[in-house]
Amino acid sequence: MSSILSFLRRRLATSRTIVGIVLVVASVVGVVGVVRLSTPGERVIMAISFLSAGTVITADAIDEVRVSSLAENPGVSLTDVIGRVVGSDIGAGEIITARLLEPSPSSRVQISVPIGVMPPSTVKSGATVDLWAVDEDGANPPVTVALNASVVAIADSGFGGDAVLTVLVDALEVDRVLAVLGSSHVIVVTSGENT
Repeated sequence: MSSILSFLRRRLATSRTIVGIVLVVASVVGVVGVVRLSTPGERVIMAISFLSAGTVITADAIDEVRVSSLAENPGVSLTDVIGRVVGSDIGAGEIITARLLEPSPSSRVQISVPIGVMPPSTVKSGATVDLWAVDEDGANPPVTVALNASVVAIADSGFGGDAVLTVLVDALEVDRVLAVLGSSHVIVVTSGENT
């Protein structure tokens, strides 16, 4: 009988030891989690390795880290960055901001412009074109107004004049397009990168 009791005492002691170790490990994990969540700072997206301009960002190239408060919040989240194209080189360990990325398709603006020469029949809705400003008198060389604009529609002006091209351009190029429309230049369309 005493051997049974001693066996049960040893078994009970082993069970208590295992439960004690499990509770200590759970406590350590809980404390680490609470400390991480309560650490002051902001979560930002950081490049793990060098990303050259034109690179499409993938999940394995970036990491979400916490830094002390920033003067300016970069305002990009992990889901906003994945799949975007890098606009300028990003070094390893550098914080990724919206300025370092190419404009997203949603940051494009639709604008209608009269064009001096009817584009070729290959320029249809969905095509990518470049817009150029040409002097009416030809005194100055042509100037690029918008690159890789997406064609939305081509229509006649309805007044017997120039055709009207409706395109999506980067928000940063709208001012150039409007400046050309207010001058003595003619807008000419050429094929862009993906026609």
